[in-house]
Amino acid sequence: MFTHATSGVAVLFDLDGTLVDSQDAETLALQRLATQLGGEISTDEIAHLAAGRRMQEAIDMLCAYIDVIPPVNALPRARLLAEELLEGRLCCVPGVDEALQRSEYPNFVVSNSPLDMIGDRLSRTGLLQHFPGPHFSAYEFHTWKPAPDLYLAAVDGLGLDPDAVIAVEDSMVGVQAAIAAGLRVYWYRSDFVGEARWDDSVRVFGEMSALPEMLAQDLSSVGEVVYG
Repeated sequence: MFTHATSGVAVLFDLDGTLVDSQDAETLALQRLATQLGGEISTDEIAHLAAGRRMQEAIDMLCAYIDVIPPVNALPRARLLAEELLEGRLCCVPGVDEALQRSEYPNFVVSNSPLDMIGDRLSRTGLLQHFPGPHFSAYEFHTWKPAPDLYLAAVDGLGLDPDAVIAVEDSMVGVQAAIAAGLRVYWYRSDFVGEARWDDSVRVFGEMSALPEMLAQDLSSVGEVVYG
């Protein structure tokens, strides 16, 4: 499938909420969908239900919450609402572009989003230069976080040892997937204040500017760097 059979290191990034600031738009889109379906739910509750999950799963959970049957066109409706909210406002997560410019390690996207959406959002935010590919989409592998299989497929496809990989996530769903795949995880939480700290295999941090130094600390002693 992929021909990156090396014994190097790499950083595997989630997309929405980690690289691109699209999570709020998707939350509002689901809230508007709920209103259209005759229900009501707060943005906080939607974020709790849906953060990090594939859109269809989030819709199913939303519809169960408001006690309606999901309409057959719910997915395209939610995607259209999200794109309307993002039009002209899609941007990268604060500090991530500068952090990627300062990092020496190769980066790959491992996301529950469709492959075309990954490329589009990276392109529109100017981040595509940092991610030459391949991208790992759940829709290509037919497995979604929080299951570990997408991360396992990425690690295997790149020919890496799990110890030579750092996953960067912003949601509990993503963190669970990476842990279950045997990876160390950086959990980006924009509300986190203070110095980055480890809790078992998870390192919580609140500023993307800290990323290059963290990676240098945790990957510098692991094998050769993998490029291309």
